[in-house]
Amino acid sequence: MNRRRGLIFALSASIPAMLLYFTFYLIPLVTTFVTSFFRWDKIKIGEFIWFQNYINLLSDNVFYISLKNIISWILVAVFIHIPFALMVALILSTRFRGWKVLRVIYFIPQIISSVAWAIIFISVFNPNYGLLNGLLKSLGLENQTRNWLFDPVWAWPSIICTWVFFIGMFTMIMLAEMISIPDEIFEAAEIDGATKMQQALYVKIPIIRQIIGTCLILTVSGGIKYFDGLYIMTNGAPNFRTETLSLYLYQQFSYVHFSYANTIGVMLLLLGIIIIRIIMRSFRMKEG
Repeated sequence: MNRRRGLIFALSASIPAMLLYFTFYLIPLVTTFVTSFFRWDKIKIGEFIWFQNYINLLSDNVFYISLKNIISWILVAVFIHIPFALMVALILSTRFRGWKVLRVIYFIPQIISSVAWAIIFISVFNPNYGLLNGLLKSLGLENQTRNWLFDPVWAWPSIICTWVFFIGMFTMIMLAEMISIPDEIFEAAEIDGATKMQQALYVKIPIIRQIIGTCLILTVSGGIKYFDGLYIMTNGAPNFRTETLSLYLYQQFSYVHFSYANTIGVMLLLLGIIIIRIIMRSFRMKEG
């Protein structure tokens, strides 16, 4: 009897969460997938057109520019963003004098909203009064100044530079895991003659391998869906050079191309799933 009551209570308690899950996640997800097979450019859904939206997307040059930008973003995350965060975490894990102050400084960009951060960098990259061009001029490099956010070559690298500063959260996650490693492990490594560098490479990093994978998933997924700062800084300009799938989805939705926008959304979801699966396999992360 008590077991039955407990089951009824558990089911009753889960109903609000299930309603929220179905209403705000599962139903929109299924609707997005289904409507990607229809023509829907106005309020009313049109005819069923099978895979025509996907065929149009695969022949869309802007889609490939967006995909290339996302891939470059992922490469920066893999080879610069997370390694930089790991390096800072390794340094802070030695707990030298003043490490707590430095930890706070590295975390400051996470506190600032991405919109405010974008506005700050609009000023930094401004061609007339921006800090970067001003610095180049003061060094006698006037010929290297340019309109960074609207230069066809430098626009996307400039955008990526604004994102690299967001290492604070990942540094804190890895640092917390390093600090939680028992001291006995380091004492044993020290007895075996391991230096501090060897302890970092062969003790700390292997132990937090799955945490590094988690941070990589977070930074990659954040990069894939990054929208607000990019919309404020360039909105895809110049000539779609800073376009991403999330931004392109929004633009198509604003043009009332609902089914095409949903098709981009499906492709974005598939891309995210594939990349996350690759990361989980690479870092041998447990799924259960």
